[in-house]
Amino acid sequence: PPPAMAPSPPQRAAKGAAREEGSLGDLAAASGGASASADAGPPPPMASAPAMEPAARSVSERKREMAPRDEEAPMADPTPLGRRAAEKSDAKDKDASGEWAKPYRQQPPAQPVLDWGATVYLSNDDSMSLASAQRLLWAVDRGAGFSSGEVRPHELLNYFSFDTAPVAPGETFSVLGGAEQDGDTLSVALAVQGAMPPRQPLDLTLVIDRSGSMRAEGRMEYVRKGLVQMTDQLVPGDRVDLVLFDSAVCSPLQNFVVGRDDPSILTNEILRMQPRGSTDLDGGLREGYRIQTARDKGDRHNRNQRVLLLTDAMLNSGNVNEALVSEIGKRFDEDGIRVTGVGVGREFNDKMLNKITEKGKGAYVYLGSEAVVDRVFGAGFDSLVQTIAHDVQFSIDLPDSLAMEKFYGEESSTNAEDVQPINYYAGTSQLFLQDLKVKGGRVDPKAEIVFRAKFREATTGEPKESTFRTSVGALLEGDTHNLKKAQALMKWTDLLSERAMGDRSCGGLGDYRRAAAQVQGDAEIAYVSGLTGKLCGVDMSQTIAATGVKFKVKVDADMPIPEVQLACSGESWSNRLSGSDTVARFDNVYPGECRLTLQGNVPMVAAVTVPETGGDVRCMVRGGRMSCD
Repeated sequence: PPPAMAPSPPQRAAKGAAREEGSLGDLAAASGGASASADAGPPPPMASAPAMEPAARSVSERKREMAPRDEEAPMADPTPLGRRAAEKSDAKDKDASGEWAKPYRQQPPAQPVLDWGATVYLSNDDSMSLASAQRLLWAVDRGAGFSSGEVRPHELLNYFSFDTAPVAPGETFSVLGGAEQDGDTLSVALAVQGAMPPRQPLDLTLVIDRSGSMRAEGRMEYVRKGLVQMTDQLVPGDRVDLVLFDSAVCSPLQNFVVGRDDPSILTNEILRMQPRGSTDLDGGLREGYRIQTARDKGDRHNRNQRVLLLTDAMLNSGNVNEALVSEIGKRFDEDGIRVTGVGVGREFNDKMLNKITEKGKGAYVYLGSEAVVDRVFGAGFDSLVQTIAHDVQFSIDLPDSLAMEKFYGEESSTNAEDVQPINYYAGTSQLFLQDLKVKGGRVDPKAEIVFRAKFREATTGEPKESTFRTSVGALLEGDTHNLKKAQALMKWTDLLSERAMGDRSCGGLGDYRRAAAQVQGDAEIAYVSGLTGKLCGVDMSQTIAATGVKFKVKVDADMPIPEVQLACSGESWSNRLSGSDTVARFDNVYPGECRLTLQGNVPMVAAVTVPETGGDVRCMVRGGRMSCD
């Protein structure tokens, strides 16, 4: 046979066309057509082909019969000849100019699509969802580890206190707002306060984990102490049931009525609890559900039906499928029974409790220290067991000149069904923090912003709506303390998130300190700053300026100094020098005592003071000695 040959230009065009069509038949036609024209000239008419070919016929003959006629299936290049010539010419020009060799230019990142003038639905989760915030503060205080999943900014906005407006008589909520503009961003803080009406009579079923794991960390001691303290918060007419679960489930006390029965009966049952066995959480919840639903509907009318689950949620007995166990939370909600979870101990199963209370539209808190015991079962008990609004959905109506750029809560969407409704607990508050994009960078002070709360009234189930109207100008004139405090807490969560993901440099410390400096005198921020000092090994007692200053270091050395480093208030900066440029310029450093390092043959360190107004310092190096003044 003849040697293989490179395809001729027409054959290349045919193959290209076959690839464009992506058809197996076209590919065969391209191959067969080329062979036919090369081997045997024009193909015979298709009509002369027999119904079945004898097996002895040659491959060449079969190809000739399969090859299409030119007028039926021309294998033309899909690119017009004129355009192809122009493209080749353009490619040659680019190659000659060296354009192909130019470095790749990264395209700017895609900008988010902004919904101007939209209604945005917002959620910070249930107002008593505090467990992650409580556990996170405990971990930072004791130097324990924490995961990025435990850093939940919205729970910190629920946990810490903010200034709020009084709730008007007969109303369910109040809203207090404040805002500040920075360029084309308008940051807005809206503090929502819930009413604290007289508590309904309580049907309280305590579902308590007494499994062997409750021995660890003093968990059972916390539970016993908390429940004994809780008995002082009960009022005449409240009914209490006690369900205990380990490998088995029992109900040693049902229908205990406060004011009718001897208080020691309840107290003695609480003190008698001892850890044993494994954890059948599913069985305990089902028994609690049975007790609550066994009462006649008339007997439950106008009463607050509540299940209080106290557990470390370490499932290892009975039904251990977390997804299935959590489904019972939905049954509670459907029957109007509210579930509140108390996660006991440092290592409780956060995911399990979150699933149960989310399905039951409840909340859960953390029980792991003496201080938390008092907060949960002391003054905070009424808030823990009483909701004032169910299926709450908050929303904000923005004018055409504003769009949501970032919401710092748990969920936000322009679609109401994408944001899960919550239950709102009596006497609690939430801070809604958002950054709004300003169209054209200029705000309209008269533009109206409307904040709404749609919900079902807790005692009657009737649908209600609360509407709060304000203007951009009024928000800008409002007190910004809440805004500044919330922004400082968000900077703190940035720092904690970096730590949780393995970055131990405390790179976000400077941002947090600048934000915290704007709310001096706030005791809670001072507490957070103290925790931050422990975390980063920095003295946080020194107050820093909210904004940095300019500072120059003039270097006069008898050796090469390629780099100057400056460290102030836990943050550091560096500046490269050259033989012709011996001045290091720092544009945004914190005033106060700083550490200056000149990188010579070895690092040379001196203490310098950066004035409040900025300034400069001259450092001389001679024979390995350094002096800065």
